Order: sequence, then C-alpha cells, then structure tokens
Amino acid sequence: MASKAWPDDWERRKEGKDCVLCASLGGGDDDHTLAVAELPFSEVRLERRSRLLGYCIVVWKGRHVAEPTELDPDDATGYWHDVVEVARALESLHHPVKMNLMTLGNAVPHLHTHVVPRYLDDPAPAGPIAWEAMFSDEPAAPDALRRQAAAIRDALKP
Repeated sequence: MASKAWPDDWERRKEGKDCVLCASLGGGDDDHTLAVAELPFSEVRLERRSRLLGYCIVVWKGRHVAEPTELDPDDATGYWHDVVEVARALESLHHPVKMNLMTLGNAVPHLHTHVVPRYLDDPAPAGPIAWEAMFSDEPAAPDALRRQAAAIRDALKP
C-alpha cells in the first residue's frame, strides 16, 4: 500500500502561490459552487453536489492565509462572525439536527470553513461523515440551486 504524503509544493501552497481560492474570489459561480453572498470578511458559496441541503463554504477574502491563527484578533473575530451567521441562516432555513463547521484546508490551504448541516436521514447520523458521503455524482438542478442560494442570501440580510 502506498503511503500518502503532503504534496512537494505544500509550503508554496501555504504561502498562497497559485492559490485557487485567492484566484476565485469575486469570480461568482464556478464548477463546484454557486456564489451566495459577500459578507464583511468572507464570501459564501453553495456546494453544487451536496447530499446535505444547504452545505456552504465560507471563504476568507482578505490577504492569503492558510490558518485562522494567522489572522489578527479583529479579522479573526470578523471571520468567525461570518461563519456563525451562515450557520444560523442555514439553521433557520433547513432545521438540521446538527451543524458541522469544518475548517480543514488539507488540500487547498486557504482559510475556508465548510458549514455542513446534518439531518436525521444523512449518510452518517450521529457520527462523523466521510468526505465522499457528502457528495453526489451529479450537481443538483440549476433552478433548485439558484432558489437555495437566494434563500440563504435573504436569510443573511440584517
């Protein structure tokens, strides 16, 4: 069995060299997500292929950082406020039984948090969910995704 290792260019990625998230900021929809909203410290995106209704990604929009520990206290407070507001919006819209907030960056080391609503009938009730189990092979219907994004955007308004 082959062992896994960090990519050879890991340090460059952490420094923001050729960062796909930095490049995508302000770019709107892409192959993986729909743009939902721009918040004071982040952009909110809706995952196209999620099996879990409302799964969003909150992406830090300031200078490139790989870890939340790289933010100054005011930026950290602002970023986490944005993440919590997205979670609250999803709770109010979809009433999940649990909300998972996953700040990983193991593949793309740009600060972002997966806001993942968990439901009674999800693929791993009451336990950690495998990455692969969160996604379907095909994206949701474009009209359904646009309606979801609009509802989340509306729920985020003060």
